[in-house]
Amino acid sequence: MSPTMFPPTGSSHSHTPRGIRRRSLRLIALGAISLLGLAACSSSGAADAGSGDSEDAAGATMTIRFGNVISVGDTQNQAYDFFAERVGELSDGRLTIEVYPDSQLGGEREMVESTQVGDLEMTAPSAGVLANFDPALQVFDFPFIFEDAETAYTVLDSELGTELLRDVEQSGLVALGWGENGFRNLAMTDGIVTDPAEMQGKKLRTMQVPMHIAYWQSIGAAPTPMAFPEVFTALQQGVVEGVENPFELLHSAKFTEPANYLTETRHIYDPEIILINKDLFESLSSGDQEILQTATDEMIAELRTLKATVSDEVRADIESAGGTVADLTTAERQAWIDSAIPFYKENAPTVDIDKLRQVLEAAGNTTFLDAIK
Repeated sequence: MSPTMFPPTGSSHSHTPRGIRRRSLRLIALGAISLLGLAACSSSGAADAGSGDSEDAAGATMTIRFGNVISVGDTQNQAYDFFAERVGELSDGRLTIEVYPDSQLGGEREMVESTQVGDLEMTAPSAGVLANFDPALQVFDFPFIFEDAETAYTVLDSELGTELLRDVEQSGLVALGWGENGFRNLAMTDGIVTDPAEMQGKKLRTMQVPMHIAYWQSIGAAPTPMAFPEVFTALQQGVVEGVENPFELLHSAKFTEPANYLTETRHIYDPEIILINKDLFESLSSGDQEILQTATDEMIAELRTLKATVSDEVRADIESAGGTVADLTTAERQAWIDSAIPFYKENAPTVDIDKLRQVLEAAGNTTFLDAIK
């Protein structure tokens, strides 16, 4: 599949009328994707611009590849396409963003590693995956921190959120901002789950994220880390009995065909982080750095707008296709929250507990603050 590309100016974006609002994608066939060095730097030497303040750097043209694992048309890729348009407009066409969705350039961890060494310019992994590179981010792998997206935004947009982004630079990366995958929910193949006790012995696909695995183990489930492209077949063949992800991703990846019993547990809010190779970013002129940052800020606002209604739209699509989506009662949700208290007591000392306390305090979550005193 070719990348999504955009002309530098005069671009427009619209959504198809059905299901999730989709921004129209303009696909242009490309030649072979170079995985060596920085792509398509002009002869003016953008990659060697040093501090980035020279006239040459200011006038450089460059193609920046932006890889992600999300399906074409999902809200993240709608927002990334918007980002590509804005970078082209703000740079008068000197900077071109090529968006590669659907794991075309690898899995999340693989793309983070490629971005670290400069074989890929940009990516947007889940904070859970990036925690393998920056352990402070493990605080977001703890369940039931945020009650709603607005609370999460307040924390991420605070000085604490900015501090956590700055810490990423120690890994050879620059974090331009907080993206969003959304709240993770359950999808099972053999019936609705409303009580955490019902997960006893259930084989559940998870990411290779230690805290995710530890939580499901703590309530008796059998978490099974698995690469994203393998999940559909594993659900079909009974290798796993369930998967957890935001409704949108569960649906667009077609996981809701074999796993069509869904529960809105909202057990983990899953932020993503917009990353760029540090050496590349520092080689750019201050003006071009500002262009990328401005376009990122606008993209984040766009993404949050898109996310505001997508879960309801996706739920309707799942139910119209014969799936079942269950909400938790207040008492049922409290049982899930209570199920995580022993997990917090055992695992909080294994991460940056001060950062965890700060996040919980910023989120107004007294339940787990009291649990880890």
